[in-house]
Amino acid sequence: MSKTITIDDHVYRMLASLKRDRRDSFTEVIRRHLPHQCDTAGELLDAYESAPPPKINWATLERSLPKGGGAQGDASRW
Repeated sequence: MSKTITIDDHVYRMLASLKRDRRDSFTEVIRRHLPHQCDTAGELLDAYESAPPPKINWATLERSLPKGGGAQGDASRW
């Protein structure tokens, strides 16, 4: 059963930007991006394995890494 909903234009554009291709439906976009409850460890594993890789902001990651010197920044210790 399908339902009609009303959303703002900017929300529509956000959803449209998450579509993988022309055939991807808004239903699939919403399913992928809304969290759902996992009742078993197997469901959790399935959800983890089917999730897309996280989007990484490399600039933020670089800023959060230690800048050499201390024990945390000394890669040679590994």
